[in-house]
Amino acid sequence: MGPWTYFAPFWLGTLVAAALYGSSYEQLPPLSKAGYVLAGGLGCPVLGVICQVVMVATQGAFAQVLPVPWGRTIRGGGAVFTGALLLVGVLLGVVAGLLWMEELFTATMVIGVIGVLAVAAAVLGYIWNIPAAVRDFGVRDFTAGE
Repeated sequence: MGPWTYFAPFWLGTLVAAALYGSSYEQLPPLSKAGYVLAGGLGCPVLGVICQVVMVATQGAFAQVLPVPWGRTIRGGGAVFTGALLLVGVLLGVVAGLLWMEELFTATMVIGVIGVLAVAAAVLGYIWNIPAAVRDFGVRDFTAGE
């Protein structure tokens, strides 16, 4: 899998958000031109990042593999734990955002704090499991009886 394939959720999420923004920005509250550019320029890549994080979290939770830099992966229970907590955190963040739009501020804070705690636990679980990550790609000596 190449980088274009692996980062496709980021690019597709950004492009879909840009298309939706371009077709419906008239419905936004009145802003200056810089405000519209800033909203689209920051909002579209943020949605792309969320799509990428969901893809990585789903890969960890269901395929039991999380990528680690330097050609390693976290496998097994650590990947499931981290991926599931990351999915829960993203879901609760989206729910908190929707509650905030409905001006339910107490519920937003409760759900948002639980979501942030879930993401923080996922980050700690990821860091904890990095030393146990196995090398994916490397030269193997098949004559040594591995």
